[in-house]
Amino acid sequence: MNLPASHTRSSAGGCIAVAWMFVGLATGCGPGDAGPVPIVQDSAGVELVRHGPLADYGRPVFPAEYILTIGDMEGPPEMLFAEVAGVELLDDGTVAVLDRDAAEIRQFSPGGSFLRRISRRGSGPGEISGDFTVGLVGIGAGRLLVPDAINQTVTIFDREGGLLESHPWDILQSYMPEWRAASDTTLAVHLWSATAPWHVLAHRSVTGALLDTLAVFAVRPSNPVDPRFPVWADMLVWSTREPDQAVAGWMSEPWVILFRRGTPARRISWERDEELLTEEQHDILLGIIARNMGPGEIPPDLRTQVRLPERLPAMADIETSAELVLVQRVRSVERLDQRITYVNRGPSGFGGPLWDVFSFEGDYLGVLDLGAPADVFDIRGDTILGVREDSLGVQQPFLARIPAELREGR
Repeated sequence: MNLPASHTRSSAGGCIAVAWMFVGLATGCGPGDAGPVPIVQDSAGVELVRHGPLADYGRPVFPAEYILTIGDMEGPPEMLFAEVAGVELLDDGTVAVLDRDAAEIRQFSPGGSFLRRISRRGSGPGEISGDFTVGLVGIGAGRLLVPDAINQTVTIFDREGGLLESHPWDILQSYMPEWRAASDTTLAVHLWSATAPWHVLAHRSVTGALLDTLAVFAVRPSNPVDPRFPVWADMLVWSTREPDQAVAGWMSEPWVILFRRGTPARRISWERDEELLTEEQHDILLGIIARNMGPGEIPPDLRTQVRLPERLPAMADIETSAELVLVQRVRSVERLDQRITYVNRGPSGFGGPLWDVFSFEGDYLGVLDLGAPADVFDIRGDTILGVREDSLGVQQPFLARIPAELREGR
């Protein structure tokens, strides 16, 4: 690829990089400014924003401002969650939580009091399978959309749990994609299959009609000379920004691409600074795999059957708000658990409490700290919808606010 001469721009702190050689070396030029600034290039109409190791930037860590957490180990059954697969904030301030293990949606008041259960396990009208219920999507007017891979349906409930609509969908069981609302009648979904050459992020109507394409990624080839089973799959993680923008990247790679109307517009990358995994850490990963296979010690031939990674993935997940791109850091090996081998669960189990935050222009702004490992299902305005885990792995659905300093790009 032939690239034009590099150019630079002001960072969030107002400093200017002066040449390629200063990437990773330039320092702040005023009080509170620290670390290098990115190099910006253009290539075939795509802006390339290149950062050095993010640890060199000296950006502050901002704790999330929690609005509401739900869950109590000592409380009644409706306050205990085993496998939260979706959290939604309805227009009346109530909160809906999908628990796959219980095969039900639970609705809570704005203050966190339990209101009602919606749906139940089954394959009939208004019922969900549980284990392969893909997610929970709020689509306006208090409606909740629930895609189910076993029942091969998309079901829509009203805010009181009444069944409104049910549509047949071909939802793959081999992969559990994220689903997002693009409007009251349009969904953003990840289309993929084991036999297709592409990953496609697209808009579909709630009845299943394909409307337009947001982004396309070629399927990554497997290693033809190493037939061993990889410890984890290299997943495509993504998010959307209305009305026609998407952000996506591979878990293994330290970059994300911003798409507009299906075309790449900007690539934000950073230099990895994670160390190679040690033999002791490889043994931890082998132990996790062995526990998934059943009780007992690690089989002596397991190391010859699986492909151990050289290092952890570059990121666990991507989320976007109106002006920000959030990239979730991966947990340490010592904090990983059996979910890392669940290919059909998406990135769940990888994510740590820290998220690196970029502006849509590509400037690195700092770190958002959720205080505990967490899955984020969506960001509505400045409100984060997700589920976090305590040190015992107990799950708590939550609402949190992005700190004002990050929203304002300081």
